[in-house]
Amino acid sequence: MSKRKLIIVIPAYEPDFHLPELIDNLNSFFNDFMIVVVNDGSKNHDDIFNECKEKPNVHLISYKENMGKGHALKTAFKYIKDLNIDSIIVTADSDGQHKPEDIKRVYEFYLKHDGNLVLGSRKFENDVPKRSSFGNDVARGLLRLYLNKHLNDTQTGLRAFNSELLDFMLNVKGSRFEYEMNMLSEAVRENITISEIAIETIYINENKASHFRPVRDFSRISACTMKYGIPMFIGLLLDLASYITFVLCFENVSWFNYAYLSIISSFIALFFVTLMNIFGIGYGNRKIFKGTRGLRYLVTCLILLLSNVALFYIFNSFIHNLILIRVITNFMLFVLLMLSNYFILRKSKLYEE
Repeated sequence: MSKRKLIIVIPAYEPDFHLPELIDNLNSFFNDFMIVVVNDGSKNHDDIFNECKEKPNVHLISYKENMGKGHALKTAFKYIKDLNIDSIIVTADSDGQHKPEDIKRVYEFYLKHDGNLVLGSRKFENDVPKRSSFGNDVARGLLRLYLNKHLNDTQTGLRAFNSELLDFMLNVKGSRFEYEMNMLSEAVRENITISEIAIETIYINENKASHFRPVRDFSRISACTMKYGIPMFIGLLLDLASYITFVLCFENVSWFNYAYLSIISSFIALFFVTLMNIFGIGYGNRKIFKGTRGLRYLVTCLILLLSNVALFYIFNSFIHNLILIRVITNFMLFVLLMLSNYFILRKSKLYEE
């Protein structure tokens, strides 16, 4: 582990004095390491980047057009991959919100959790700008709803991983702020262990220097996680469509036999959802069947089937419209599934060491 080279990646767009100050502090904290600064198409900031370039251990990458934080990170990752050295990569922001002490803590914490993706996570306990806390709260909630994963801070730019994950990082989609959320979503799907260590929550001047665009970037970040619910939505639509078809084709079948038709329509829906997962269609997850995930998937399918039949008989006692019953039961099962994902979860441990 000690032979691995530390490489700190700092994407920067129109930075101020905090960037060279951070580099000076990092040089006082670490020895025999590398800092990769990516100038993401900044305008009229050559003096700052020239100052950074002259500092020890700094490798500067620049391009003319602003391509986004995700693109800047992947540019650095590609550069590091081409170096072909065994390394530990730590990403940090350039705006002074990540203290060098916390960068060192994340690095040292990673040394104890080799192979994980380590996040330097903020606690959000003190006064936090609303646009920052709101976006993080929603992103965390969506990650829990659609991917059954609880994280304390999904928007942190302070992260650590080893060079073995570079190919994974380069294959993650996204070129702007959504890239970091995609990274977490894909890591969950790939069963990569994510660990979190608490860092100081710092917002300078109410975070006004941030280049985060609330509407555009927030919508992109939300879409990163919501898209993983597509197989489930398609399954619910297939279930309803096949059931309505049965009802219209078998008008004189007894109410009791409609329960069997209900089971058949559920099987049809689950069959197609399973195929989407097996072949990775429409954001289906091939790895959902590996290890204990496969058992949980089968148990969930069985519970959905039994619940559908049980709810059918319950509503049959006072509702006499077969299609309405199906719409209500599907809606209830969807809500229950989402609530179980949200509340019945082991929370991620936030280390304080």
